[in-house]
Formats: sequence, C-alpha cells, structure tokens
Amino acid sequence: MTKCKVTVHDRVYLNVPGKRMVIELLDGYDANGEYQDAWRLIDLNTGEEFYRDVNLHDVIHHASLVTCEAQDHHYDEYIVGRTPEVDYKVFRALPLTERMKWVRSHAQDLEHDFKLDGDTRDPIAVATQELNDMYNEKPCFYLDRQSGIWELDCDRC
Repeated sequence: MTKCKVTVHDRVYLNVPGKRMVIELLDGYDANGEYQDAWRLIDLNTGEEFYRDVNLHDVIHHASLVTCEAQDHHYDEYIVGRTPEVDYKVFRALPLTERMKWVRSHAQDLEHDFKLDGDTRDPIAVATQELNDMYNEKPCFYLDRQSGIWELDCDRC
C-alpha cells in the first residue's frame, strides 16, 4: 500500500469575492495510491475543484474564465508593466545574517589593508563601526527581487 501524501508546492491566491480561489501545484500519491503531478484551480472554502491539468497555461485560462466573471468589462485591457517599488532600509534594519555578510566582506577588505599599513586594529570591530556610521542615517539597502540579495544603492547614501 502506497502512503497517501500529496504535497502542495506552490499556491497563488486569486481575488474572487466570496471565495478563497487558488491555483496550486500538487505532487505525491493520493488516497487511491495514484500519483498526482498537476496544477489545479480550487476554492479552498468549499473544496470545489474547477480545473486540473499538468499544463499551467490551461489552468490559468480556466482561472481567467472564472475570475473575470467577477470583474468589470475592462479585464482584458493591456497595462504596461513597470518595475515594482523598492523598499529601502538602513543597515541596522537588515536581517542579522545579511548584516553579518556585509561586516565579513568589509572586515576582509580591511584585514588586507591593515596588514599592508601595519595597522593593529581589529578589522571586524572597525568594519562593524564603519558600516553602522555610514549606512544608518539614510535608507540605502534594498532587496534585489531576482537574486534575493540585499544590495547597496550608493546613489541614495
């Protein structure tokens, strides 16, 4: 007997008044022991499954048919896209792991410079102090949405 374990890997919530409509990716074995690997359109409130297919494009098409009924007559109007607004943060507002990456990188640069100059200061302490002094006045760090890495926007500092 195959163990029943269907996993939802991705779920996108749709704005449909009165429903909790989602498109989700399923993978695993269902209660009948059949392997599921498909996208589906479902109302999480009722369990009503409107469409299921291995082709995401077809599921999106059916979602469009269902969701556009709740929208006005401009649902197919093309809107030119733009880059999302970037949320800037000061250095101390970054997640700890990200701050540590910046401190480590700067400390390694300072360690090299200190060896050349005969400076005996602790590069970690100096790097931490310098980053706090330079980047906590004005928000200039942003999360790059594609790479997932916190970047410094030098033009904002």
